Amino acid sequence: MSTSIPLIVRILASSVSVANRAGKIVRDVMNKGELGIVEKGKDDYQTEADRSAQRCIIASLATLYPKLNIIGEEDNANNVGDVSSDWLVVDADKDVLSLQCPVHLQSVKEEDIVVWVDPLDGTSEYTQGFLEHVTVLIGISVNEKPIAGVIHQPYYKNTVGEDVKVGRTIWGLQDAGVGGYTPAQPPDSLIITTTRSHSNPLVEAALQVMNASKVLRVGGAGYKQWM
Repeated sequence: MSTSIPLIVRILASSVSVANRAGKIVRDVMNKGELGIVEKGKDDYQTEADRSAQRCIIASLATLYPKLNIIGEEDNANNVGDVSSDWLVVDADKDVLSLQCPVHLQSVKEEDIVVWVDPLDGTSEYTQGFLEHVTVLIGISVNEKPIAGVIHQPYYKNTVGEDVKVGRTIWGLQDAGVGGYTPAQPPDSLIITTTRSHSNPLVEAALQVMNASKVLRVGGAGYKQWM
């Protein structure tokens, strides 16, 4: 990967490739059927997919960018130890690498950047079989301000001719644009996406006041963005 490409663009491009690999890990764990569920708190779960995907993401980014501050959601998966070479991602998304980096981000240093990792957003849905709700989330901040992000949906299936592509990824960089999807036309009426399993009286009262034509109740913050 050319070092002439601004660092923030390279990190985002790496994050897209890493998220794709983490998505495959999420699918592999489910296919094996050994989820290794741990209850972190009330209605808050962690699985082997959470832990393994996080180790893949942190180990890959830390190897490529050793001065990067990376914060993962799963505390007991931050110690990546000896990660399999199959989990170490060195590739970078070519579409992202071709971005024109905004001038104000061109001189950012690794020490200025924090990468936030939610390796499996929608763990409850994952354990219950609502697999399309599951996403891998990577957020990038510079000097404590959100600058870029990646959302990968491991179980999305798109058929093109006779080929079936599994998984899709969207990304964005402030003042540079977004990629990975085709924007839809705005709806003619108000549609609200809200929680599937964590509602409360205040949320329900707000929904009634807004009087939307449709309320979509889904799991996971990342999946809500897709909706």
